[in-house]
Amino acid sequence: TDEATLSGLERTPALDRDLPSDRFELELEFLQMLASPAYLHYLAINDYLSDTSFIEFLKYLKYWKQPEYVKFVSYPHSLYFLDLLSENERFRRELKNVAFRDFVHQQQFECWRHRGAQFYGRGLKKEVPPPPVQQESVAEAAGSAHNL
Repeated sequence: TDEATLSGLERTPALDRDLPSDRFELELEFLQMLASPAYLHYLAINDYLSDTSFIEFLKYLKYWKQPEYVKFVSYPHSLYFLDLLSENERFRRELKNVAFRDFVHQQQFECWRHRGAQFYGRGLKKEVPPPPVQQESVAEAAGSAHNL
């Protein structure tokens, strides 16, 4: 897929001339910032998420999900949040609430914790044999029976 098709813009010499030379790095950095619920909250309270042109920009960024680009993404949650931001108006609206921001952050943490345990073995419960049962001496057993 070529970049012109992905962006929805027709490539023209004027457009190419106006694009920054470090566009790849800028877009990748911005995309990865979307993995932060605190940053998503910032975007919401500053009304970026209610701006239709900003939502269109988010839709444009979906080209990062293509195999030739996704390999550069270090924070896969950014792609998940990109989909939610570009497609789910309720999610965008709820991000204005601090409690929802905290909920999203907690869910993200639990996902990382679970994945870490699943993929790297951290946090998995290992079967531990029960401690050996200590035998009471006959004298101790008789003494405790006498005290009843």
